[in-house]
Amino acid sequence: MRNLTVNVFHPFELLPVAFDEQRFDWDPTLDEVRGASLQDASAVVGYASERARGWRHWLLEREADLLARDPEVESPRGRITYRNLLASQRSHVAFHYRQLLAFLDGRGHDLTGALPLADLGDLVLPAEIF
Repeated sequence: MRNLTVNVFHPFELLPVAFDEQRFDWDPTLDEVRGASLQDASAVVGYASERARGWRHWLLEREADLLARDPEVESPRGRITYRNLLASQRSHVAFHYRQLLAFLDGRGHDLTGALPLADLGDLVLPAEIF
């Protein structure tokens, strides 16, 4: 769970830089190193919460810029528009969320209160990549 959390939430701190500097420098092979200091569940939750708060704050602060501009961003997979980068990260997060729900459900955990995948709107998660 630690590595998955880092893999999902580390990009949230890279997305503002991607918008401002047109580069998305994510190297998931370093996620294990990034998460090494997260020794318990509280630290993992704190890591995710801190990045989610920072992302929400940045979105609210930069809303007008985000609506007005769609810069091209250099990423490890080539050039991509910022909006397409966001769409890609949205799919990435939703894919792992689906994995997490399946994992918990398969072990008999109560998923009451979990955001249903149907609430993700127009996001399509192909069954063949799950």
